[in-house]
Amino acid sequence: MRITITGASGFIGKKLLKSISPEHSIKGLSRSHRESSHQVDWVKTDIFSYNSCLGALADTDIAVYLVHSMLPTSRLFQGSFEDTDLFLADNFARACKKNGVKKIIYLGGLQTKDNSSKHLESRREVEDVFMSTGIPTTVLRAGMVVGDGGSSFEILKNLVLSLPVMVLPKWTESSTQAIYIDDLIQVLMYSISSNSTDNKIINVVNGEKINYKRLIEEASSYFKGPKLLIPVPINYTSFSKLWVTFFGQADYELVSPLIDSLVCDLVEPDISSEISDLIKYKTFKLMLEQIPKNKVLRKKGNKKKTSENTVRSIQRLSNRVDLEVDEVSSLYVQWLPLEMKNLIQVKWEGDFLKFRIIGLKQPLLTLHKQSNISELKRVKFHIVGGLLTKTKDTGWLEFRKTSGDKFILASINNFIPSLPWYIYKYSQALVHLSVMKRFSKFLKTDGAKSLKSSL
Repeated sequence: MRITITGASGFIGKKLLKSISPEHSIKGLSRSHRESSHQVDWVKTDIFSYNSCLGALADTDIAVYLVHSMLPTSRLFQGSFEDTDLFLADNFARACKKNGVKKIIYLGGLQTKDNSSKHLESRREVEDVFMSTGIPTTVLRAGMVVGDGGSSFEILKNLVLSLPVMVLPKWTESSTQAIYIDDLIQVLMYSISSNSTDNKIINVVNGEKINYKRLIEEASSYFKGPKLLIPVPINYTSFSKLWVTFFGQADYELVSPLIDSLVCDLVEPDISSEISDLIKYKTFKLMLEQIPKNKVLRKKGNKKKTSENTVRSIQRLSNRVDLEVDEVSSLYVQWLPLEMKNLIQVKWEGDFLKFRIIGLKQPLLTLHKQSNISELKRVKFHIVGGLLTKTKDTGWLEFRKTSGDKFILASINNFIPSLPWYIYKYSQALVHLSVMKRFSKFLKTDGAKSLKSSL
């Protein structure tokens, strides 16, 4: 089989690559260049770009999606990780459909009992994106993946190795389940080889009923961590995020949504009969015993700086009046001058859209509308000139529908401003974010209906 794995360079992806039989044709997708080997053909892929995904997923039978968008990939990012997850999954799903992929396997997260976690609700939205393609889809839902190198487990390990005393907020009493990395890989392998998991949601759990307090206590005992654990009856999540970031030696962007989800009780399903024979490590204590105690404490590395002042902005727009995506882009062009009191003028010149400010001859921005992509339910403009852009061949603005037309996303990608960075950040960037928020609110109003009727 021809198997393509996105997120192949991550903790789970690396383990999966080592387990797949070399008789299969394996392609790994990565944001950075990697040398291919006899086992893996590495393809540098920008998942924010549909065209990049389209090329990367060519000649693919099974696509495995292991991506979660917790950390920013540009110097300035405007938007939520939920909308970013939706955007990336939509690119991947569209490319799978166009390439005739036969199966999608997605690793998501266990859901909460009351659907109150934005982090885990985002995972469920991604499930909907893949299932709406019509391609047979296997959804695997997991809690904490235990193993050397797993992000959540490394945070836990670093905490108990770093702190002489640990305070246990009320959220540590929330229920959860864990899965050992080897068991998860076995389930992934089974999903690749078997059609019996098609169009199913499988909770990948070990069946142990446990809460975060017990996870901390058992990890502390195993790694000879703090002897004094002090429960407190309050949920101070803001402070928890800071001390977990510092002592867990992790990025705040990763820790923040994780802590928010820990406040919620996860479902506690029993092991599915379909995978019960694949789950060998049925207690957290047994999982810990597989990890060397003399492991050197891993330090958080410096964030890799981008070579350019790149900007990315993704917003989910309201769609109360059930607009088509081309109507949304047309409404934006008409609405913006009205909203800006005609200080900004937007005019078409053939396929080029020019944004001008009164008193200046040269446009602020020139956008070139792309043709022949209407079947993708998106409208895309390449940013090709103007006073406010440094480049003429990198950035683009687009509007698209996703999740079976349930949502509309507006995004700017790979934009490099011409203004000095900190001037841009506190002027043009803030204006754009404010404009998109106001446009989203406008789409809920009767004014949007009136303006639509004039199109």
